[in-house]
Amino acid sequence: MKRFNDYPCGLLLAAIIMSDAGRAAPEPARAPVETLAERFKQFDKNGDGKITPEESGNARWFDTLDRNHDGAVTLEETKAAAAIGAAKAKRGGASGGISDELKNILAYRKDSPGPVPLSDSKAFTDLRFTRDWIPGTQDRNGKLMTGTECNYIVAHGGRLYAAVSMWNHDKVNAPNPGPGVLVKLSAASPWEVDIHFPPPSVRVAVLASLTLATDAQGAKLAKPVALLMAGGSVFESRDEVAVFIRDDETGKWVKSLLSAGKREPGEVRMLKVHRDRVTGVDRVIVAVTNGNVYSGVFDASAPGRIRWSPEPELAGRKGRIMSIGSANGDAYLAVDITPDQPKNGGIFRRVDGPQPRWEWLGEWGHRRDSRGVAWIRGLTAIPDPEHPGKELLLCSREVDAVIEVINPQRNHERRGEFDMRKHFGGLVAAQEGQLFTTLFAYNEMTPAVHPDTGERVLLIAGGVMPGLKGNDARAKGAWYLVRHTDSRYGTGQIFDPAVVPHATGGLRSARTVCVSPFPEERGRVLYFGGFDAAQGPHRDTAWIYKGTLKEKP
Repeated sequence: MKRFNDYPCGLLLAAIIMSDAGRAAPEPARAPVETLAERFKQFDKNGDGKITPEESGNARWFDTLDRNHDGAVTLEETKAAAAIGAAKAKRGGASGGISDELKNILAYRKDSPGPVPLSDSKAFTDLRFTRDWIPGTQDRNGKLMTGTECNYIVAHGGRLYAAVSMWNHDKVNAPNPGPGVLVKLSAASPWEVDIHFPPPSVRVAVLASLTLATDAQGAKLAKPVALLMAGGSVFESRDEVAVFIRDDETGKWVKSLLSAGKREPGEVRMLKVHRDRVTGVDRVIVAVTNGNVYSGVFDASAPGRIRWSPEPELAGRKGRIMSIGSANGDAYLAVDITPDQPKNGGIFRRVDGPQPRWEWLGEWGHRRDSRGVAWIRGLTAIPDPEHPGKELLLCSREVDAVIEVINPQRNHERRGEFDMRKHFGGLVAAQEGQLFTTLFAYNEMTPAVHPDTGERVLLIAGGVMPGLKGNDARAKGAWYLVRHTDSRYGTGQIFDPAVVPHATGGLRSARTVCVSPFPEERGRVLYFGGFDAAQGPHRDTAWIYKGTLKEKP
């Protein structure tokens, strides 16, 4: 059973451990570490401790082993993947199957006691979808627009920007201009390239429009500053971590360096502004897949107008930092659980002040053999109905397939609010006991207000597997949830009846949703983007669809 983001790394190690590129060999996960190191050196032709795509012969296994998407495979990544494969083989048999415990968790149960509170409201569930962008085409300036997934769509400066990535791109059969950012200038304008980050860059994992209202001393700026920031994998050098910040006056993207020369490359995965409760300083918080968390302040003289602190606020996390949220003025992080290192992952809260630190609050989820699985996504603040003026945290639990509420007012106790496996399993007619997965809130939960009724909702985009049976547009669509303020839910499906996606699994997953900023669309249009490029290679599978509300009679 393959989940969207759960790759059989142990088996794919055959390409590195016991075979030439593309030729498999038996029992790769059982090879001793010495054999791994020796085989690694054969690929690492220049002896720099990294295997590049070129050194691998552009092998298809490269992107899977490159877990932090920095454009290079290290021996540590190879050993970690081998350990996962060996553990899976031990628990699930020589074939590398999954454990009985995990099978039981992933199984669809029609009579599960999990809650499925459905709303009578149809707000945002009756959208009419049309495809708004076609990958593999050229923009009005002759630049190729392509990608395997659309990770973010963001409103900024009255325009729409979309992060389009090349993870698991078909290197053999398709051109690769590199990941980049597309822009839509108006409701009637087609999408066009705003910037390409050339190979070996892999993807723009995060795109954010961030507003800072104070300077480095906590004094109010004369006017708040909104910055469009992009983070991802490599961009320019494997030996540095950087974000790119758009200069809206010139249209240029400026490199803003977080760290360099530390040989700790990683993918910038999350960006968020947090106002320190003690100093009053607005800080840009940056989470990197190498386990570090950096922060920076507004500085008009710095590249991109952000000056970064030289040392990370948090370091040494072995799992990916997949979500940043805030509630009651506190900043929170969700870090993947690392099975062999208790307290390395879980939920962390920032302790503000001149020398901030992150305190560990606890682990959420099961501790099994697989490292690198995102347990908590989409940390989002919602009002606490029992304590006016206070906030709760809402999140999506990926493996357990529940939307969950975390209560800071009660020592961060948690409760399940919506059973996604039970709900979607029923919608797609899953069989009792069938392995069934959902992945929702890849990056965020998006607030929206219905223009006719004034209802305030959260839009939670995602996907399910297996999906509907059939080969028409609806069967190959993606899904989203609509959470209402009364904690009840609606369901919508993304598909254009005129377009049948060519990719295996169709649209697969919606990763992002953004309310249109264009005045002529009057809050009646939402833009969705997605695809999940696991189990590649893929070509031209990224997508952007436009959902339009029906006019009020």
